[in-house]
Order: sequence, then C-alpha cells, then structure tokens
Amino acid sequence: MPADTPNAGPASIAELIEAAEDGPEVPETFGRLLRESERLLKEAPGSADAHYVRGYALYLLGAHAEARAAFERAELLRRGHQWALFHLIVLAYRDGDHGAVLGAFSRLERAYFEGEDKLWRYLVAWEYALCSAVRLGLDEHVAARLPELITDYTDRQDDPEEILERPDRLLQLYGEQPEGPLRDLLREQLARLVPGGWIRPGDL
Repeated sequence: MPADTPNAGPASIAELIEAAEDGPEVPETFGRLLRESERLLKEAPGSADAHYVRGYALYLLGAHAEARAAFERAELLRRGHQWALFHLIVLAYRDGDHGAVLGAFSRLERAYFEGEDKLWRYLVAWEYALCSAVRLGLDEHVAARLPELITDYTDRQDDPEEILERPDRLLQLYGEQPEGPLRDLLREQLARLVPGGWIRPGDL
C-alpha cells in the first residue's frame, strides 16, 4: 500500500488491501475497497494513490478497462508510481498492448520492490516484458535478458522465504513457438528451472 495516501484511514484501506491480497476472493471485500477508494477520491481528487487504490479495487472486481484507466491516471499524476506501473504491465499485456508493457517496465525500479520485500513482483513484471518483446519480434533483446531473469529464479531456489510464481507466460510462449532459435533458447533457459520445481520436465 503506498505510504502517502491522503487520509487513507490505515485501519480501513490497508486492512482491506491486505484482506483482498491474502484472503479468499470475497466480492464483499473488493466492493468495500472500491467504496473506500471513492471516498479517497472525493477527499483528494488529485491524489495518485487514491486513483491507484480505485484502480486496484476495479482490477480485483474484473473491471479491467476501468482499472487500467485509473492506473494510468495514477501514473500521470505521479510519474514512476511503482504499483500503478506494475498493474499497468499486467493489464497492457492482457490487452495485447506490448509496446505499453515495455514502456511501463522501463520505468519500473527493481530497488523499490526489493525494499518492499516484493522482488517477486518485479520478476513477474520482467517476465511480462520479455514475453512482450518476443511478440514484438525483439529476439535479440530476449536472448540478452532472458538468462538474467532465469538466474534470478535459480539464485532463489533454495530460499524458503522466496516462493516465486511459476513462469506460466514464458511456458505458454514456448509452446506457441515454431522450431527455431527462439524456441531453442526458451527450452534451454526454462530447463534451468526444473531443479527448483517451477517447471516439470514434461512441460518441455
């Protein structure tokens, strides 16, 4: 949760966000978060964080177009709003807007997510960015950066505190590729994740 949300009522907003992220999917919780975000916007319509909270509530409720607009507004109001950028990457990829994915990822700061003990979110965003690069035909960029991402995974395979997400988008991309250098690269790099348990040998 951004620290500078005006009059956020931490016991309300922060707890609602925590419940939404860590608890079961309960529409009532998402709805309460949306109502609280609307209250924030009335109090501070120019607040980037208020727009972010509204976008996050809409995202949880599945209103993806409205959520993306709210995240874009948050990032416009405060350039480099890291959580807004993260969710913009997710939604732009969903929309097939791969240029927007790469643009948002270029403004994402690894150090910020490390400081928040959320490095895995940065790695997820990086995965989206590399998949977008493939879809835009930027194979040389992918060849240069994919091994770095996989190394970040393998460096954490024995750390019980860092349970990363399975790289499903890379696996999907691999399955879609015709035989050739890019598919070979994806197979070679993804195979490095088998010992860590993120990928099963049968996936490749």
